[in-house]
Amino acid sequence: MNQQPSNPYAPPVAHVDDAHAGGGTPGVLIPGGRSVPAGNATSWLGGGWEMFKQSPGAWIGIFLIFTVIYFVLSMIPLINFFVLLIFPLLAGGVMIACEGQRQTGNLQVGDLFAGFQKNAGQLVLLGLITLGFSMVMMLIAVVLGGFGLISAFMAGQNAAAAMAGLGIGALAMFAVVVLIGSLLLYAACWFAPALIVHNGLSAIDAMKNSFSGCMRNIGGGFIYFILLFILGIVASIPLLLGWLVLGPVLWASVFTGYRDIFLED
Repeated sequence: MNQQPSNPYAPPVAHVDDAHAGGGTPGVLIPGGRSVPAGNATSWLGGGWEMFKQSPGAWIGIFLIFTVIYFVLSMIPLINFFVLLIFPLLAGGVMIACEGQRQTGNLQVGDLFAGFQKNAGQLVLLGLITLGFSMVMMLIAVVLGGFGLISAFMAGQNAAAAMAGLGIGALAMFAVVVLIGSLLLYAACWFAPALIVHNGLSAIDAMKNSFSGCMRNIGGGFIYFILLFILGIVASIPLLLGWLVLGPVLWASVFTGYRDIFLED
């Protein structure tokens, strides 16, 4: 179990398994997750890097297949909205592949589609909830913009001035709603696929646990995303080729973070 070091100047120690060790028990779920040192964020990414180094070819293969499927479906009219239903299935498959690598030392590319067989219904429900939340978020932004227009007319402004004010106000309101809504949604969904496929939680319980785990580790999450932002810039410089490494490391770091926050050996 994670404990704060007695020496306040000692570096934090993450509860993350050695990617090369193999085997080990799956771990016991900690409901709602636990608070870990913020510095563990570096260990989540470090653990993801170790997993990538162990099977770089398989990881790049999974990343490319995932990316192609996602973007192809996103560009097909009438189907692009349903890409959010496919995403959790593939994400669940990646989490299954991560556990397989942790247990055996080998990453299986075919495990990317294992989410279609293990707890698929709950993964699809996770996608439906995400889609519904996104639509509600957009509706709220539109409604708030409409109220802005009505208020402008009631204040006696002419149509042109009202529309101009609406444009600025609606844009600002849209940005605020999308930012806050997206952060809440990411927190609820970040660890949800892993919790569904590895712990058998329902989509709603997985989202509750994921949200709780993220809220208990805001400091670590902030450091994690700052590091990702910096690494993302570096990865994008050589014609985005760096994402062939950073993308897999990101996926694997979700798994190492999940084990650190939610599992007790």
